[in-house]
Amino acid sequence: MTSQLQQAIDLAQSLSLTEQLELLKTLSAIIQRTHSLETEAATTEQDTDFSAANFGQSWQQAMTGQTLPLSQLWEGIDVD
Repeated sequence: MTSQLQQAIDLAQSLSLTEQLELLKTLSAIIQRTHSLETEAATTEQDTDFSAANFGQSWQQAMTGQTLPLSQLWEGIDVD
C-alpha cells in the first residue's frame, strides 16, 4: 500500500458517516467511469480468439452488471 493510499484511508476514517457515504458514492462513480473507459479501450483491440484475458474481462463485466438482457441478444435474428 502506498503512503498516498494510506493517507486517503486515514482521512476517510476521520470523516463522519454521512461524509463517508458521500465519499463512497463519489469513489464508486470514479471507478465505474474508469472501468468503462478501460473496457472501451479493450474492446477496440478485442480479438475473437478465446483467451484467459477475454474470459477475465467477460467475467468482470458480468459481475458488475455490464450485460444485455437475453431478449436483446436475439433482436434482428430471424429464425424460420
